[in-house]
Amino acid sequence: MYVVVAGGGHMGTHLVSRLVAEGHETILIDPDKNVTERVFNELGVVALHGSATDITVLEQAGLKRADAAVAMTGRDEANLAFCLLARYLGVPRVLARMLSPQYEVPYRLVGATKVHSEADILVNSFLTSIEYPQIGALMQIGKGDLVAFEVRIPVGSPIAGQKVAEIVRRADFPRQCVFIGVEARGSSEVNVPQGDTAIEGGVTVIMAAHRPDLPQLLKCFTATEERKLSAEQEEILQVLGLVGFLSGMAKEDLVDLAAGARLERRRKGEVLYRQGQTDDRLFILRKGAVETEGRGGRVALKPPAHFGEMAALTGEPRSRTATVTEDAELVALTSGAIRTVLIRNPFLSLELAKALADPAAGT
Repeated sequence: MYVVVAGGGHMGTHLVSRLVAEGHETILIDPDKNVTERVFNELGVVALHGSATDITVLEQAGLKRADAAVAMTGRDEANLAFCLLARYLGVPRVLARMLSPQYEVPYRLVGATKVHSEADILVNSFLTSIEYPQIGALMQIGKGDLVAFEVRIPVGSPIAGQKVAEIVRRADFPRQCVFIGVEARGSSEVNVPQGDTAIEGGVTVIMAAHRPDLPQLLKCFTATEERKLSAEQEEILQVLGLVGFLSGMAKEDLVDLAAGARLERRRKGEVLYRQGQTDDRLFILRKGAVETEGRGGRVALKPPAHFGEMAALTGEPRSRTATVTEDAELVALTSGAIRTVLIRNPFLSLELAKALADPAAGT
């Protein structure tokens, strides 16, 4: 698709970069030479220095053959004139950034096919965050009260573990709400749900609903009871609390990790994994001792050392061999559980990166 964007400010440049990343042929027009040079140097995009209301400049930009034209300048007057000229030159889709609601009717009169109100988008975003903090993103659909949004299902949710077909039959589930997408556990991939799709605690779902139904839907999804852990899981939770890169995590997320972890007891001389082996577990040493050996030599590990992070996160073969040197108790975490928590806690990625920089960390 060939797209002409008028205005290279912060919003316009961000749009251009996204269009290019999606594979669209894009050209930018801006009256500031510094802006056009910067965009060309940083993004490699053709950027014309000139006014987006000058028909000669628009012809140089090839606006007549554009599939879409986007008015992104910081002035409604300029955006309005650009939309008018784009329609005059036959562009089928003309989109406008509207700064003041007073210009909505004029935009329609000059033929803008889609008008995005900057004020409405920002205000709606704030209102959603204030009224429904559980919702991560919300978008209005059409002119009515229908909205699409995403929400994370807590581990202790009443619907956790139930199938979509079971959930929609619940008495407390609003009848006009629809599942659109379900995040795959342990990754950011979103799948289209079927009736037999199980909604696990900790995943994010994308829904469509009428705004008045949101309070009831969120109550159905997020009303939680305190999760009860087994005696072994309580022990694991205590071990997790001793690990440096997990400090600062919400207790709910630590409970999630504990619920999906396993306590293993290994005898002296046992090999946990060998160099070159594919294994997706991260280990935390609770008792005993472990030695890792690889190209960097041997490293002795004592509690509460953690090791095996790199292979668990990347799926690459182990670069070291890990052997138990004293009877040991270890907590084993799978890569899926770790990735799920990383997605919900971006700060944890930084802490984990610091941990990986430690030469004692066995992989």
